Amino acid sequence: MLASVYIKDGNIHFYNEEGSLSNIGGIVFELGKPLLNFVCYEQARFDDGFSMMADVFDHEFAYMSATQPDFKAGLNEAMGAFQQQEIYVYFYKQLLLDFIFTFIDSPKKAIEQLAGKIPGAEEKLDWTKNFEWPIPPPGKVYADKEKRLFRAVKDVVALLAEDLRAAQEATIYEVDLLILLRENVGLQTGSSMEYLYILDQLNVEHTGHSHFLEKPFRAFYGATIPPEIALLYEIDSIKDLLRFEFIKMIEHDIFIKKCKNCGHFFIPKRRADAEYCERPYGDTQRKCSEIGATLRYERKVAGNPILEAHKKAYRRFNSRTRAKKMTQSEFLAWSEEARQKRDACLAGELPFEEFSAWLEQGRIRKSRQT
Repeated sequence: MLASVYIKDGNIHFYNEEGSLSNIGGIVFELGKPLLNFVCYEQARFDDGFSMMADVFDHEFAYMSATQPDFKAGLNEAMGAFQQQEIYVYFYKQLLLDFIFTFIDSPKKAIEQLAGKIPGAEEKLDWTKNFEWPIPPPGKVYADKEKRLFRAVKDVVALLAEDLRAAQEATIYEVDLLILLRENVGLQTGSSMEYLYILDQLNVEHTGHSHFLEKPFRAFYGATIPPEIALLYEIDSIKDLLRFEFIKMIEHDIFIKKCKNCGHFFIPKRRADAEYCERPYGDTQRKCSEIGATLRYERKVAGNPILEAHKKAYRRFNSRTRAKKMTQSEFLAWSEEARQKRDACLAGELPFEEFSAWLEQGRIRKSRQT
């Protein structure tokens, strides 16, 4: 079992993860946020981070080092901090570390366990089929000359990266479909779960089987911390978790939009008609909601000579107003006339050459009196 989850007060709780390197107990996220953070997670960050983890085992004594108590204690601490941020990526990290420590004890068992959660594990690690760690003579330390542990970790990292990409692509496809359905399909019954039925019908048409409704979740009542009885859902894989959270998002009428600046999904908070998300954009450290409209206009202007000419003229006349070479009322009158001519030019009612010549009138200066 990967984890147990339950829904309460519009939040998703991760709980009861027995036997993991870092126990999850009462970690709470706003429903929908973990899923959307996951599909927006940059794959390069995953590749770089997990490759660095694999490089730790790039020496012949990695097998012995990983059995030391201090090594596992350090991972416990690191995992505890990581799970508070990207919970889905944390589960990938947990799969990797569980594999490593099981592989140290029994390579065969490690492959079997991983194959139950990540398809293709047995084929990817076929070279380990008949491998078992040798028992060193008394007083001797086993040196892994062929770096088999490092090789296995690298193979699993590649497998997890491939699975992450596939899970992201599949979830993005489903979210895009949901947004499209909500925009274009009127519900007959008034139930938001009708969208789920429609999505599954589309899955049947394209793949021959349903995705959301064919496999029920195992639910059971359990005690949580702080003490209360909750309906817990048993999650066996990351894809099951994605499916579970997506279903609950639909059930709880959580609406999703796509940011018109960065293209990432987000849940609008303050305004239902919000067009931009609250994520920092690129290296600017400013949120899309703060700069999205400006950047979107700049991109639009850059591809349209009419808008570009109007923008340059507007800035020129506005600068004159600030320099007291033009009154505010004169600027407002020019601005209104310029807007009307711009719109006429965009509509094909005014030739661009004529519009451009009119804008350039502001550059003509009176000759100096001698």
